[in-house]
Amino acid sequence: MKFSGVNLLDELVRPELAELRAVFNEHSFLKGNVIFQPDEVENRVFIIATGRVRVYLAYEDKEFSLAILGPGDLYSTHAGCFVQAFDETTLLVTNVQSVKRWMTELPLFTRTMVRVLGHILQNSFSIIGGLAFKDIYNRLMDYLLREARDAGVTEDGGFLLKLDLTIEQLAQLMGASRQTVSTLLNDMERAGLMEKRGRGEYFIPDVYALEHAMGG
Repeated sequence: MKFSGVNLLDELVRPELAELRAVFNEHSFLKGNVIFQPDEVENRVFIIATGRVRVYLAYEDKEFSLAILGPGDLYSTHAGCFVQAFDETTLLVTNVQSVKRWMTELPLFTRTMVRVLGHILQNSFSIIGGLAFKDIYNRLMDYLLREARDAGVTEDGGFLLKLDLTIEQLAQLMGASRQTVSTLLNDMERAGLMEKRGRGEYFIPDVYALEHAMGG
């Protein structure tokens, strides 16, 4: 599922937006590279051209993932988060000043940025709530439940969920170790709450059973 719901790459190929496309420079990054850090002086705006990036907060040895953004998503670094290449990634990057006038001339540009930052704020509250009131098992079930309802494909009365995440990447999103998340997924499968179909692919036969297991 698109994080922002809009693919700006489709818009930038329009001839009337050639001037906007020209202010962006293309940069490529290897998987795992930290692209932006909170202490950088100049604020940047970027659109993901290929690959994915992870937006996260870090404190001492803990990381809290706020979003995974994909092709066509827009982000501004003024939010003060780390941005990491989740895959081999290409970004279209510019500074904030270069796109300021387009924020009024192209409402879609502004709406996309607001939508992305709004979702990140929503995820921030979810993380805060999870850390305060839920253990890792409930956080993982809650994540799978939300993703199933938002992006799952109905199948045999349940939902097929394609996360396109390795166990390690899923653990990063949960703020837990790979071993912990792997163990919990195995526990969920033994309990009949979830069936692992393949790499990053899960079948949830009954979302209400999963919700009940969370105490929801």
